[in-house]
Amino acid sequence: MAAPQVSARDRDRFARARARGEARAQDPSAVVEAHYDAAQDAVSLTFRGGGSMTIPREIVPGLEDAPVPALGSISVSPAGDAVSWPSLDVDVYVPGLVELAFGTRLFARATGQRGGRRRSRAKAAAARANGAKGGRPRKRLSA
Repeated sequence: MAAPQVSARDRDRFARARARGEARAQDPSAVVEAHYDAAQDAVSLTFRGGGSMTIPREIVPGLEDAPVPALGSISVSPAGDAVSWPSLDVDVYVPGLVELAFGTRLFARATGQRGGRRRSRAKAAAARANGAKGGRPRKRLSA
C-alpha cells in the first residue's frame, strides 16, 4: 500500500489545527487538577489560570449516592474541560458543572461576552453589508 500524498494545502490546514490546539491548551479556564476533599465532602478543582473552586458533592451529577472511597480516583481530561470518575463511570463537563453551581444567569453572561468577541467570516460579511447600507440603524425614540 502506497503512502498517502499530503498536499501543501493539507499541511497548512494541519499547521492551523495544531496552532488552535496549542492555544486551547493554554486556556486559563482549563482544569489542571481535581481532587475529592473528604473533610468538606466536596470536589476541588484547580484551573490553569491559578483559580480554584470547591463544589459540594451533592450537586455533582452522578456522585450523590457514590461511596466515599470511590470518589478519590478523579481524572482530568487532556483538554481540561471535563473530570471523570472511571470506577463510577461518571463524566462531568466542567463548564456545565460551573453553570450548575453558580446558576445559568452568570454563566450565560460570561459565555455571551465570549461569543460576542468571536470573529467569523459570516460576522465580517454582515458588518460589511451593514456598513454599505450606512451602518447600524439609529434607535428610534418612543413617544
